[in-house]
Formats: sequence, structure tokens, C-alpha cells
Amino acid sequence: MSSGGPKTELPAYSRPFQGYALIFIAVTFWGGSASLAKYLFASNPRIETLIISQTRSSFSFLLLAAYFALIDRSVFRVDPRDIVKLAVLGVFGIAVTNFAYYFTVQESTVATAILIQYTAPVLVMVYSVAVSKEEQVQGIKVLSLVLALSGCSLAVSGGSPGEIRLSGWVLATGITSSICFAFLLIASKKILRKYSTWTMLTYAFGFAGLFWIFVNPPWKVMEQGYTVSDWGVLWLFAVVSILIPHSLFTASLRKLDASTASIASTLEPVVAIVIAYFALGEALNMIQTLGAIAVVAAVILLQLRPNRFLSLSS
Repeated sequence: MSSGGPKTELPAYSRPFQGYALIFIAVTFWGGSASLAKYLFASNPRIETLIISQTRSSFSFLLLAAYFALIDRSVFRVDPRDIVKLAVLGVFGIAVTNFAYYFTVQESTVATAILIQYTAPVLVMVYSVAVSKEEQVQGIKVLSLVLALSGCSLAVSGGSPGEIRLSGWVLATGITSSICFAFLLIASKKILRKYSTWTMLTYAFGFAGLFWIFVNPPWKVMEQGYTVSDWGVLWLFAVVSILIPHSLFTASLRKLDASTASIASTLEPVVAIVIAYFALGEALNMIQTLGAIAVVAAVILLQLRPNRFLSLSS
């Protein structure tokens, strides 16, 4: 079967463990990218939030578009009526989410950015249960959500409230990153019922890149005087921070429901602090370790059969 074009079959739910494996690999890339971004911000004053956000989606689109133009052009075939949906996904689900997250990282702390963004699973669950009614409230899933959020909080803050800094624009961008990340999960799930992973990502990255052209035109980018080395780093960062992990995470949405995938994605902060410990020499205390264990336990709980527990909706 072709990798692109409309897909009429429903997503597969029969192989959830594959979905969790895809998410784990995706969050490993995302978590490592947090340390890499922190290093880039500190080591190169020319690389800022805007150019990181812009090149991540733009370069990813160029790579996908070039590849599928040669290999499988059916990827570009979409219903004109769905163009607006794909555009909104690209602008708000990818472009705005990325910028809001990295702005929060740059202006506050990594802990603040991660902790606020990973309140998104709450929004996804509320929407899936109360609005779209595609999921039921299950006790095991609620327990997993509470455990994941509590563990995430301990893992990123280390038990120190001072690590969480909310003031001015940081509060606004932090909340925006959470809302837009939740939207990304929900909207992607719906679009994947009709289109392949590659069709959705190609158009989403493309519209995100188009959005950034209006915000930060090419001539303004060139005025920054980026070196060949800078461009090489930005290309590499685009591949490892968004192209690879987004492709894997999007594929996982075919095997898991949106709320489950969002809860499982809270593994990212755990991976991020572990990588930062080994790569950047950052501290990793006992409270953070306990938080990491709680998040892992939450993901393990998700894999238990829901029918072993009472559903809160019954």
C-alpha cells in the first residue's frame, strides 16, 4: 500500500505495546533535544528561540517534500476541504507550540517549560471524555494521569519550588504551549483517520514553515550572519528534535488513544533530566529520581487491562 494519500481505515488499537515503544523512542529524541537546545542557547548568541522554532519545521518540510517528490507523490494528495485543517494543525499545533515552549525555556527554566506543557494530558482527557466523547473515564487512566503529573512535577523541580518561575510573558507562553500541545494531539488523531502519517506531517510542517516566513522573512534571517557551521547545526537540530520524534509519535497515535499517548509522553521530562545529568552534568537528586519512577509507574499502569478496574463512568 502506498505511504501517502487518503487513508480510510480506522487506526489500529490491537498493538498498544508498539505504540508505547514508538513514544519512548520519540521522547528520547525530544528529551535529548532539550539539553541540546540549552547548550546552543548558551554557546551561540546568534541562535535564538525564533530561528530554532522556524528552522525545525521549515527544514523538516523541505526534507520530507524532497523525499516524497522523488519516491511517492501520492503523499501530497489531499482533499481541498482539508487544507484548512492541515494549516491550523501546522500553525498552532507545531509552530506556536514550539515557539511558546522554547521561549519559556529561554526566559525562565527548563523545569518551568516542561512542567507547564505537560499539563496537556489533562486537557486531552477532558476533551476526549466530555467534548468528543470518544473515550470513557476509567479509574486506571485517571490514576495514571495523577501519578504521571505528580511524578513529572517532582522530576523537573527536584522538590524545589524555586525552579518553577512564572512571571510576565512566561506564564502566557507556558499556558499557550500546553494548550497547543493538547490541540496537536487531538487534531492529529482525527486527521490520521483519513491520511497517512507522512501526508499529515508534510503538510503540517509545510504550513508551519509558511507561517514562519511571514513572521521572520528570509532576508531578515540572512541579516543575522549565520555561518555554514550554524546552518549545519540547525539542520541537524531540526532532524533530531522534530522530524524523527514527531514521525514516531504520530505513528504511535495510530495504536493508542489520544489521552493514553499524552500521558505516556510525560516520559519526556524523565528522559530529559537523565540525559542532562550525563551530558551536561546537571544534578539528579533523590526527589527527581522518585518523580521519574512515578512517571514510569504511570506508563506501566496504562498497559494494564482497563477491564480489571472499575470505570468511573459506571
